[in-house]
Amino acid sequence: MVDRRVGSLRGGIRGEYLMGRSILSERLERASPGRDTSSHKRWWNLAMVLAAAVAGQVLVRRLLRRVRSISGDLAEINVSDERAQIARQHGPQEVTQLVDNINVSLDMLDREREFTSNIAHEIRSPLAGIRVTVEEATTRPGEADYPRVLEAVLRGVDRLDALATALLMIARSRAAQADWERIDLCELVRQEVADRNDPISIEVICTPGVEVTAMRTRICQIITNLLDNAQHHATHQVQVHVGRSDGSARLAVSDDGPGVPEKDRERIFDRMYQLKAISQRGGPGTGLGLTITRDIAKAHYGAVWVEPSPLGGACFILQLPIAAP
Repeated sequence: MVDRRVGSLRGGIRGEYLMGRSILSERLERASPGRDTSSHKRWWNLAMVLAAAVAGQVLVRRLLRRVRSISGDLAEINVSDERAQIARQHGPQEVTQLVDNINVSLDMLDREREFTSNIAHEIRSPLAGIRVTVEEATTRPGEADYPRVLEAVLRGVDRLDALATALLMIARSRAAQADWERIDLCELVRQEVADRNDPISIEVICTPGVEVTAMRTRICQIITNLLDNAQHHATHQVQVHVGRSDGSARLAVSDDGPGVPEKDRERIFDRMYQLKAISQRGGPGTGLGLTITRDIAKAHYGAVWVEPSPLGGACFILQLPIAAP
């Protein structure tokens, strides 16, 4: 009897379970998007497109506000004509990079403006000297020492000619690569030293077979500038070493002069910058020779710097890529 009732109860429970499962399945099927999957997908895609459009519009507006801000800052800088930079703000990487590039360009323009001012001053100085000398001679023609007058005028002309030559070299320092050729650096140095007539003899120490791909006239200009500088400051010795270092060609010009103070070892490559130290021989330079040297080195994917010399003075080092085999 008990077994019969338990069996009946189990059967009832099982029946109710099956009935409930069928009802639940039916309701789920009614609520399921399976009957109209394509319609739901279309609505979902439309919602995603709208969301993307709204987000894109917000981003574009934000970027345009930042661009307008940058444009306004540039306009203020142009009006004020003062040294200034665009303020960096948190934002997309591309906008931050744009601001950094603009600031680099502004810095270059400031340095060009300062250079132009310095050049104008350097040109006016010899012109003023020539004018004063000639005016004095013309005011008292019977008392003028014309050999001295002509000598002073020639010194001013030489100064102007040196400035003009230096400016021309700066303009040409980034010449096209069509004039490049394979050069034996040791052979070129020996030729340049042999063609010079210097008060101090130059010792050349070379590693054979150091070849670079470069513009011959530009590398000759570097050698001339570095040797002129060494002769300008040396006391008794000038040495030139050509060799290899860390897979690069290396040219080092050393002297036994006063050297370059550590605080000035980078500044001497700035345009118109000259050390206050008195040179051993010759008058003041143009202040452009080392600038030209660095510009040419950069155009050849190289570098130039100064460090203490084993001789006791300065050692200027030019490093260039070795020519491909």
